[in-house]
Amino acid sequence: MSRVIPFRRVPVIIEKRALPSGVCAHRRIRLEPHGGVVTCVDCNATLAPFWALSMLSEQYSLAMSQIERLTTRLSLADARVLELSAELDAFARKESPSNPSSTEP
Repeated sequence: MSRVIPFRRVPVIIEKRALPSGVCAHRRIRLEPHGGVVTCVDCNATLAPFWALSMLSEQYSLAMSQIERLTTRLSLADARVLELSAELDAFARKESPSNPSSTEP
């Protein structure tokens, strides 16, 4: 192990450029199984496969985080429905007399 050369860590920065208006964002892609060609369905541009994979990965991450947020909101809503249901049941028990009188109209 004395021949191992230490390398310093170099951060990887992915450059995000804003697209000018009217330029396609290439969100709908077509994968050609023979030849590994990736093209945009909207503008028919040929795309770099790594770029397409990176874009799909980013979209997947956004979708998963949205699913997590919605799952959390659904759990909170379910818990609130149970709380309100219990309050309504308690309120209904207080409102209805246990032995109603036969003389009341």
